Amino acid sequence: MNIEMRKAAVDDIPGLDRVMQVISDGPGNREKMARLIENISGDANKYLLIAVNKNDGEIIGSLLGVVFEDICGECRPILLVENVAVLDKYQGQGVGRMMFDEIERWGRAMDCHYEMLVSGMNRPGAHKFYGRIGFAEVKGFKKYL
Repeated sequence: MNIEMRKAAVDDIPGLDRVMQVISDGPGNREKMARLIENISGDANKYLLIAVNKNDGEIIGSLLGVVFEDICGECRPILLVENVAVLDKYQGQGVGRMMFDEIERWGRAMDCHYEMLVSGMNRPGAHKFYGRIGFAEVKGFKKYL
């Protein structure tokens, strides 16, 4: 499979929305998505990554990387990864690993000390994948506002 990793653009919203439905309950608000993609594109500390099947142009995966400051120790930034999704028919084919390779390349270029993510309790397959690519499970907390 011939896959391209690149930053998302507003024109990618239909395919990106389809990918996001892997981890959400339904279609997203495409007008809001457009505004957010424009904002993300203009922020050097954010990277909305998409994986594209170059054979047919289909967007098959995505994740969002955000670099933020840390005032502890050497004060190196931290890479937060969110909204990780790959279309079901492409899971298990190396797409997720390729996306993480790209976002981690970017995180290293941004001098990040470490990377973290949060995954829903109902995604054991994703948890196994994260372990295989080097993530350690730690205790975390989440509170909806």
